[in-house]
Amino acid sequence: MDFAFHGSARDLAMVRFDDRLAEALEAAGHTRVRLTPRGGGADVVFAHIGPECGPPYQRPDPTVLVVGLLRVPRPVEDLGEFAYGCLVRSVSDLLITVTGPEDTPETWVAGLDRPLERIAAQAWSRRHFALLLERLQPLLGAHLAMDNIFDRDLDEGLLDGGSAVEELRRAAAALADQGALPEGYPVRDVVGSKDASQLERLARARSISYGDLSARQDELRFWMTTSGVDWRRIEVVGRDVELVKGYDPQSRALLISVPPGVRPRRTSPDALGHLLIYRQEPRVGAIMHLHAWLSTVERVVPDYPRGSVERARSLADTVRTAADPVHAVVGIERHGILVTGEGPDEIVQRLRGAEITPVPPPAGGAPVTGRR
Repeated sequence: MDFAFHGSARDLAMVRFDDRLAEALEAAGHTRVRLTPRGGGADVVFAHIGPECGPPYQRPDPTVLVVGLLRVPRPVEDLGEFAYGCLVRSVSDLLITVTGPEDTPETWVAGLDRPLERIAAQAWSRRHFALLLERLQPLLGAHLAMDNIFDRDLDEGLLDGGSAVEELRRAAAALADQGALPEGYPVRDVVGSKDASQLERLARARSISYGDLSARQDELRFWMTTSGVDWRRIEVVGRDVELVKGYDPQSRALLISVPPGVRPRRTSPDALGHLLIYRQEPRVGAIMHLHAWLSTVERVVPDYPRGSVERARSLADTVRTAADPVHAVVGIERHGILVTGEGPDEIVQRLRGAEITPVPPPAGGAPVTGRR
């Protein structure tokens, strides 16, 4: 993986941080390069963020991954909310925040769909940067597959979604009654209006939903909730739930059938993972991904970036090698669980009575440890 830095470190602590991070990356086999005059030439860009959390680094193409670098030398009232706002405003895939004095700083990592996490190791130690690289590893060299190609070719008999969509609605309601549903929450409840507008444009959604629901329609197609939908309000086909019919590897885009007259939303970033599971496991009839954790999880996979080919393949491979792929429970490290089943109702029955702990909103500032 080729990486580069963009912008300037704002104090000696960040100069030192850049040097130590670059050393750790190069020791791990990655190559530091210089950006071209137009900002290209690297797979991952570590972009320094100014005190106003912007302006964002202009990606030469959407496949470039951006890690924001934010220096906060003095305490802020709510670090979680502040960091999340900077993550959004800087249009970063991940944000590294370095806080406190130069000799004993703390390093925090945050993403759009995960809580703020502190690197629990002594400042400037090899252990500190080894742990940081562990958090970065799933991002390094990842290949995003988040584009959608919408075709207005939805079968006339499926304009209302049919029985599969009704099962998804019923399952979502049952999970909500159980208290196991990590609800979507409005973006504007977490960040200010300026940041929210930016995030809404990027995610094509006005809320962050905490998970994905899908159900098989036939051998090749399946229904899936769209990005940001409130699970309690799965109403309009093509807006809240969509029929995924395939994947174009050349453009890394999901192929979606939508009805006429509806403005479609982006499907979930995890749609490719669901597609691979349905194709390899003909008896799987539904998949649920919850931003929550179970006390007992069968398998745990790395937390690759949402929407990446690597995450999709890792999930599908882990399900395939499970003792019972049709009834698997897979943990995504520091993120949540994915459950396969014969259908939405069957999954809900299996989860009934289980100890499910929702992952808190990403703006929560408490340090995260262990697997979430």
